[in-house]
Amino acid sequence: MRMKHYRFDRIIARKDTASVKFDHDKDPDCMPMWIADMDFPVADEIVLAAKKRAEHPIFGYSYIPDGLYEAFIAWQKTRHGVLYAKENIISYYSVVAAIDLILQIFTNPGDYITIMSPVYMCFWSSIRETKRNVAVSPLINENGRYLIDFASLEECLKNSKVLLLCSPHNPSGRVWTSVELKRINALAKKYHVLVISDEIHSDLIMPGFKHIPFITLDKETASYTITLLSATKTFNIAQSGMSFIISENQEYLKKIREAMTSFHLGSQNVFAAVMVEAAFRDGATWLDQVIPYINDNYLHIKQTLETKMPKIKILPLEGTYLAWLDCRGIKKSVVDLFETDAHILGEDGILFGSEGAGYYRLNIATPRKTIDKMLERLETAYQKCTSAN
Repeated sequence: MRMKHYRFDRIIARKDTASVKFDHDKDPDCMPMWIADMDFPVADEIVLAAKKRAEHPIFGYSYIPDGLYEAFIAWQKTRHGVLYAKENIISYYSVVAAIDLILQIFTNPGDYITIMSPVYMCFWSSIRETKRNVAVSPLINENGRYLIDFASLEECLKNSKVLLLCSPHNPSGRVWTSVELKRINALAKKYHVLVISDEIHSDLIMPGFKHIPFITLDKETASYTITLLSATKTFNIAQSGMSFIISENQEYLKKIREAMTSFHLGSQNVFAAVMVEAAFRDGATWLDQVIPYINDNYLHIKQTLETKMPKIKILPLEGTYLAWLDCRGIKKSVVDLFETDAHILGEDGILFGSEGAGYYRLNIATPRKTIDKMLERLETAYQKCTSAN
């Protein structure tokens, strides 16, 4: 059978589609390269599944079909070599909502939650909104690549109830190695810390790297780990509204289910179910073409920065589709450089913690023409800025 070929170079108009990314209230001339959804059309099978369900004229109460769990379990086994049991999986609305729920169940106001910063901004807001305290272990930028400060991490975990782990890491693009994860795991075990492992970007791994599910590190790990997964980033279906909470600790699962029942949190959108099942069952060909396209975008940006804008450094993209730019060599704020001068709307690194000051995040899951336009705008602003100095 001839393999289907997807076109990711096609620019699709998204303005006036109620798009958070494009219908923003900032400078209308700014190129939207911020919030993490792709500018690529989803796999055909996802669209067809939604259309087929829409053809049935009744949208009554529904449940999650066994087929969805089967597709999800098979996907995780094939892509990551981990076999999840259906009875250990809870479907939920979103990963961020799941983090808030889990913190509410397993910690108390005032408890410390450890994060490695800079990190996804919703980690910060989830901890603040649940009235917990943040224990920050700063990542170390060593020769343009982030490393974990294990001494700092240990000091944080000594007094923390939870480690909120981002794996792969957003915004740095790191895919943690087996050695790094095992050292994290040893500390979590030593200090009896619950690990919430946000692995939402785990399918978006660049060539030459491998995601290792935290739960697979050793036999004991599963007893103090809750894994969070979703199809939303992998298949560009952010608004589908479905994630998965997974644990082998039956006491954890019992408490989560009880909390969900008490707040009537178990229902799912009927279209989410059919789209997510189609994604996991039939989305491999699409994803296997998306990943090299994103990687080529990264390599193109890297080469352009090195030759034309050497004071801006791009950190290695090992996973995710989020480029993390080190702009500390520029004597200008990143907001002024990107948003005011270049009219590019990404995200100020400070949003990811004070350790992100001087950095800027760009979403590069977009057609190459958009990348080229962004680089042209950035180079003009860069030359103006550096020549003034």
